[in-house]
Amino acid sequence: MNVSLLLLPGFQLLLMFSVGAKKQEPVLSREDQGTRLRDLWKLHMRDTLLKGKGSCPPPIREGAKQLLLYCRVGIGYHLQILPSGSIGGVHKPTEHCWLKVFAMKQGVVGIRGVKSGLYLCMSGEGLAYGTEYFSDDCLLKENLEENHYTTYSSLSHPGIYLALSHKGELRKGNTVGRHQSYTHFLPRRTP
Repeated sequence: MNVSLLLLPGFQLLLMFSVGAKKQEPVLSREDQGTRLRDLWKLHMRDTLLKGKGSCPPPIREGAKQLLLYCRVGIGYHLQILPSGSIGGVHKPTEHCWLKVFAMKQGVVGIRGVKSGLYLCMSGEGLAYGTEYFSDDCLLKENLEENHYTTYSSLSHPGIYLALSHKGELRKGNTVGRHQSYTHFLPRRTP
């Protein structure tokens, strides 16, 4: 029996599948797959924010704490977010001092004024401001210091801290450090 006749059906099958087969995508490593998924997620988030200019803010989870942030500088001030978007401090807490602090991931939080409905964000110039739309500028790193006070720094702009002056006015976050009392806040549940 001729061997070439036996191999012919196998070659025909191989030829049929190779001609009709689609070009295979290269197999990605786990790291490349993770990078691709992160890039797709970033594109999705960007598109979501651009569609309605952030019309759907991130969900504030049930675990969000409603509290006051007390800064120990000077005579002591409570952080407030006014409806105009300005940030400052007052000695006696007002309705604009109540804030919701919600976790975005481990060590990263967002802060939203309960009365004003504005998110606390920090610009690259070191100024804090309130805005209706949540963005990367609103992500804050929350650090518990050795003196049991908490500091909040910008995740997007490293080295910029949320800070109040001795008069309770907003202080530029790029002129202070984490060890200064201007940046030390104590979360409080009751006035």
